[in-house]
Amino acid sequence: MPLVLRPGLSWCLCAEQVVFLDLARDRYFCLPEALGDDFRRWASGEALAHVEQEAIVAAGLLEPGEGEPVAATRYQSARRDLATERKDVANPGDILAAVAGQLRARRWLRHQPINDIAASLAQHRVNRQGKPNDKTRLHKIARAFLISPALVRAADQCLPRAIAAYRLCLQRGIGASLIFGVRLHPFAAHSWVQVGDAVVVGDLEQVRLYAPILVLP
Repeated sequence: MPLVLRPGLSWCLCAEQVVFLDLARDRYFCLPEALGDDFRRWASGEALAHVEQEAIVAAGLLEPGEGEPVAATRYQSARRDLATERKDVANPGDILAAVAGQLRARRWLRHQPINDIAASLAQHRVNRQGKPNDKTRLHKIARAFLISPALVRAADQCLPRAIAAYRLCLQRGIGASLIFGVRLHPFAAHSWVQVGDAVVVGDLEQVRLYAPILVLP
């Protein structure tokens, strides 16, 4: 029976464990070692025994359908932080846009499921195709978000900050990626915006601690 990954799921390998993000239910979870090994075999294209397939379907990971196995999420390693790479003076308009974007993103997260927000951002991306080649604009956005905590709280706000920065990049015609990451021992999640190997918003030293599990390009 052909099987496909259930819609709304993405996964990665973190500390040698299979970790999932179920965006529709806004939760992360790990698989037991044996089930994780079977899932990795399926994802690599290996044929599974019927009982192994049934176990993965029963866990709510796969469902009948035609399609290719979904590989673990990966993204280019971050090596630079645009917020600190240059000491440009941030434009007041960019700072205000960063603050307003974060406040808007907080309202969205209070009233809308993250799955709906991601779908809305995806549509916004389709309507505003951009190219990640405007370094001056990227540095200005990164600097604006670096300064914005003087006006709006940034602690424990990585997701609204990332959503706001991603949307601002799209509005300015810049191609960027909104990335959800995870780590284990202890468990934690993080969100950031990246272009190539450069972090726009999210703190390079923090980003290096997390394995990407979902990328909105």
